[in-house]
Amino acid sequence: MHSDWNHNIHYHGVILGSIPPNCKSALDVGCGHGLFARQLARHCERVTAIDVDHETLLRGRAAGNSEGRITFVEGDVMTHPFCDDSFDLISVIATLHHLPLTTALGRLRNLLKSGGVLGVIGLYRAHTIQDYAYAAAGKPASWILRQFRSCADVRPPLQEPRETLEKIRASCDALLPGNKFRQHLLFRYSMVWRKP
Repeated sequence: MHSDWNHNIHYHGVILGSIPPNCKSALDVGCGHGLFARQLARHCERVTAIDVDHETLLRGRAAGNSEGRITFVEGDVMTHPFCDDSFDLISVIATLHHLPLTTALGRLRNLLKSGGVLGVIGLYRAHTIQDYAYAAAGKPASWILRQFRSCADVRPPLQEPRETLEKIRASCDALLPGNKFRQHLLFRYSMVWRKP
């Protein structure tokens, strides 16, 4: 078996490939067990990993903090007293659908430094024929990948996505002009935006 895998981990590379040079400070929103935060700590001097779920965060802390580079914070990114212009990178993996979409995008945009990158791997509510076609293609792809990978059980609090891909894309275009938005197999989309 290869390393742990799930639908979110499959797309970690999208954000890892977008980390700005000399990244000093990163924020991982909805960090869960801290898997992605530990990956970020290889590329960024300081990583703040925030999650609202106490038990999940305990497991993240227990797994280690990459030689002191990670600070685990129990809290809500929407209300935690972060200062604007604080982070070179913000990652949001399978978390945006738990937040109020447009308010959250505005908040994350404000927390980024100029030149910083916001990277999202998200879920959406299937609505169009294309969405259902992607879902149909994603099922066998997921099954095949699972045959060769050890599936990571992250056990996060679950919530079905409310917004359609069209709504999410329109909100990103309105608030984050110039973003790179892409629909993927495995029931996910990615959005990467660099703040001017």
